Amino acid sequence: MMFAFIARTVVAHPWRTIAAWVVAAIAVVVFSPSLDDYTSADQQSFLPSSFESSEAQNIGNEYFPTLSGATGSLVVTRADGGVLSTTDQQTALNLASSLQDSAIPGVLSVQETPDSLSPDGKAAALQVIFDGQPGDEQVDSAVPIVRDDAQTHLEGSGLVSGLTGNAAIQVDTTAAYDNADRVITIATIIIILTLLGLIFRSPLISLLPVLVIGAVLAVVTGLTAVLADVFGFEVSTTLQPLLVVVLFGIGTDYMVFLLFRYRERLRQNAREGSPTAGGMSGHEESLIFATGVVGRVIASSALTVIVAFAALLLAQLGSLTTLAPGLIVAVAVMLVTALTLIPAVFTVLGRHLFWPLGPGHDSPRTPFSSIGAAIGRRPAVFASAVGAVLLALAAFAPSYSSTYNTLGELPSDTPSQQAYNTLAESFPAGALSPTQIFVLAPNPLDPDSLTPLVTAVSQVQGVSSVAPPQLSQDGRAALVDVVLSDDPYSNSALDLVEGPIRDAAHGSVPGAEVVVGGETSTFADVRAQLAADTRLVFPVAGIAIAVILALLLLAVLAPINLLLCVALTFVATLGSVVIVFLHLLGYEGIDFSIPIVLYLFVVAIGTDYNILLASRLREEFRNGYRARDAARIAVTNDASTVAAAGLILALTFSSLTLTGLANLAQLGFGVAIGVALAAFAMAPLLVPSLSALEGRAFWWPGRQRPADGSGDGRETELTDIG
Repeated sequence: MMFAFIARTVVAHPWRTIAAWVVAAIAVVVFSPSLDDYTSADQQSFLPSSFESSEAQNIGNEYFPTLSGATGSLVVTRADGGVLSTTDQQTALNLASSLQDSAIPGVLSVQETPDSLSPDGKAAALQVIFDGQPGDEQVDSAVPIVRDDAQTHLEGSGLVSGLTGNAAIQVDTTAAYDNADRVITIATIIIILTLLGLIFRSPLISLLPVLVIGAVLAVVTGLTAVLADVFGFEVSTTLQPLLVVVLFGIGTDYMVFLLFRYRERLRQNAREGSPTAGGMSGHEESLIFATGVVGRVIASSALTVIVAFAALLLAQLGSLTTLAPGLIVAVAVMLVTALTLIPAVFTVLGRHLFWPLGPGHDSPRTPFSSIGAAIGRRPAVFASAVGAVLLALAAFAPSYSSTYNTLGELPSDTPSQQAYNTLAESFPAGALSPTQIFVLAPNPLDPDSLTPLVTAVSQVQGVSSVAPPQLSQDGRAALVDVVLSDDPYSNSALDLVEGPIRDAAHGSVPGAEVVVGGETSTFADVRAQLAADTRLVFPVAGIAIAVILALLLLAVLAPINLLLCVALTFVATLGSVVIVFLHLLGYEGIDFSIPIVLYLFVVAIGTDYNILLASRLREEFRNGYRARDAARIAVTNDASTVAAAGLILALTFSSLTLTGLANLAQLGFGVAIGVALAAFAMAPLLVPSLSALEGRAFWWPGRQRPADGSGDGRETELTDIG
């Protein structure tokens, strides 16, 4: 077998394997660019150019470069929250000329507008126009300077200021995700050190994942940056936190899979006094055996996860598509690590790996041996109970409601979030990010021809105000700013822009192209494309995983059972997220990206655990045991592995809830619950119960051959077709 050959080669040459890894890792880390240079939070950059908001952005960049790029609202209020006096108003408006005179690099202008003073007299909003797009280096550098200079100019006046808008939100989002990376990394390391120490009672085993996977993370980050550089794409801000939890979670899982089978073989050899061959030590023989057996499971699991993530490449939404390369690279590198570097390190450590207590001895009675025996006796009871729990949770999934309020997902103490809240108290909610309607004609526009557009949009219910049209220098393009009454990131605002406003704008200027842009329009297009991508990615990933399972298990009903179990687990997981965040915590919605990303993680990782249990079920069934006995043996021996791996992975993903970012908290909770359901209910209980109930049919169309008739409770032995 290929995996046995790899195992023998690595165990025979551990130092060469380690040296090759060290050289390759150093080369990647030293010569690869920084992934930060290819990371963006701008949803507009991830949309196809054919979308209306993208077309509008292109027109704006060409004809109104200073108005369609990075902007900000500098909000000035009294520190005591009172009404601005005449002196306060003048001080606030004078701030514009003071900042303008400061000639801040990256800032084109700071100016008051006719609507700078709020209707309630409690706030003044100055318009800041930056030189570039949100996320550009000079824009990011200018944001903190504007904030600091504004506060300096207002010292002693009793006034305070806050900067919000797309430029400030981009800066604050980047800072929030950088902090999230640190929190996740620290929490993940603590979780892994603690759990592995408790499970294996070995300090070396506790430290190994941190050291090995930490190095792998650096390699994967570098390789992803190389791919981004070569193929010219950017990744979303969610990728780097995901890489941390995916690598440490899946990497630790693979290591746990190997450790449990390695330890089981060591105990078996010690119990039976099995001799070793070829001058190998007992540890080397056990490691070769474990790597050969588990290698097939790990490779199948990794391939399943890779295929699931690869389905994202079919999406048109760039924020999803660009997740795929990094996640695929992460799992692929982790697979190679699990088959080569980790066995090499285990070989070098030898018997010291399990220091100080050694591999220990099998316990005659464990919780899982009792559960396995109970499943063997009454599989219908377990299948019904687990199925009922999953169905009860799944019943809440249809009440899922999405949110596109990326600003609201930032921590509440984020400066741009606080400034927006202040702005929204005194101005229409849509003032933060006006919808921009662009008109482009082949010849100079007659200003009067724009009147029907302004009139039609003004009459749309939900529009707070429409600014007078602005013409480009050559007169061929016009810009109309529309302020909505609702929060520009709310679903109602998205509905308004996608429907009535676009309907009113299109065709309102004969002979000219009229398109609707701005952040609300962008998210309306994101929403539409996400729905289309979901309809494509879900079935493609499911079918691909079913094919892999069929090829691995050489059966028809088994992979169908496994896939249905995983699908039910996903829906139950989504229902759990709905229960917690919508019904218990009262969130207005769940981040729009959660269902599709959650689906891929839960389906892929749930299938991992199914593969481990199903492989053991098939192995014991091939050895001649009846279906119920095979279920008992598989649960007794491998359910503890799945439970340990699931506990580590669930707690690893739960570290995302510590970041203060709502979307990561929802994702972390969702994956943690999904993994827990897969590791403690689906894989060790539901799948073995179904296999016991269905018997030989579960493994159809495998042929049978007579067993040896030893009378040990075995039946005919399963053989592969072909």
